[in-house]
Amino acid sequence: MSPIAATLQGHSGSLPVHNGNHERVGETLAILGCGVMGTAILLGVLSAQASHPKTDGADLLPNRFRACVRRSESADSIRSKLPPQALESTVALHTNDNAAAVRGADMIILACQPHLFKPILEEPGMAAALQGKPVMSVLAGVTSEEIESHLQSSAHDGAFSVIRVMPNIASAVQASSTVLEARPPQHPQPLPAHFIATAHAIFSCVGTVFTTQPDTFSICTTLNGSTPAFFAMVVDGLVDGAVALGLSRQEATQMAAATMRGTAELIMSGKATHDLRYEVACPGGATMQGLRTLEEARTRAVWMDAMRASTSEQSGLSGGLKVQRKTA
Repeated sequence: MSPIAATLQGHSGSLPVHNGNHERVGETLAILGCGVMGTAILLGVLSAQASHPKTDGADLLPNRFRACVRRSESADSIRSKLPPQALESTVALHTNDNAAAVRGADMIILACQPHLFKPILEEPGMAAALQGKPVMSVLAGVTSEEIESHLQSSAHDGAFSVIRVMPNIASAVQASSTVLEARPPQHPQPLPAHFIATAHAIFSCVGTVFTTQPDTFSICTTLNGSTPAFFAMVVDGLVDGAVALGLSRQEATQMAAATMRGTAELIMSGKATHDLRYEVACPGGATMQGLRTLEEARTRAVWMDAMRASTSEQSGLSGGLKVQRKTA
């Protein structure tokens, strides 16, 4: 068994079973840097709560949300995606008001660009506001120890607990594959059980949750967080090929996406990828000729190289993006 297969443990997409023994963290969640990913998580949790309000584990979930952004345009974008009743009673928008939002929250998701986490945590009053509250970090390339150490250096005392999590963009439609870091028993700073249970409950709202050890987390970050972009490129290529042959782009896109979803369901049900290929491709048939073309182009090797490149690049993200882009 591979290291990842040995360390990953899957959990169903529904909320985890909760027997009431965990202490409730609180009712208000602040999302610092509520950009694309933060908004996807927010929309996913709101949708799950509306659809399944009495699911096991629902008592661990927040009832109110504080979405923190840097620009008014980002606040307007979030506002446009939320139902009016949510803005009236559930979600408060904060522009350049991070510390105040955190003071009024019980739990925090850190979802800014990785290179911005230090300036945000160094804002006046931020470290004090975060003490004793679970911080769920979705920052690629930034370890939980880095965040805890930076907070402790700013506060000089007090305890901080950071849970590293990596969901993906499909959180908005409750179809994310999310990995949560599980600290080993010998870790010098274990995380409180009710903090971990709360993170599981929140991210189970937006899809399937897996756990992995710290030494394989970066690999899972690529596999969970980056590959939706890879898969989108695959669909683009298939759609362009179909359009070149005469099919409309809309029809081709819907068919390719539906076929990808069905293939994923077969694999998730236990179908081996090797068996799947040879059940579709009969000897001398059209599918086998397509597979031959892909093999001649070293397609599998290219995806392996893309995994390696994306994973190795994570270590430099906290230092700043090579090409800066607008942030929330």
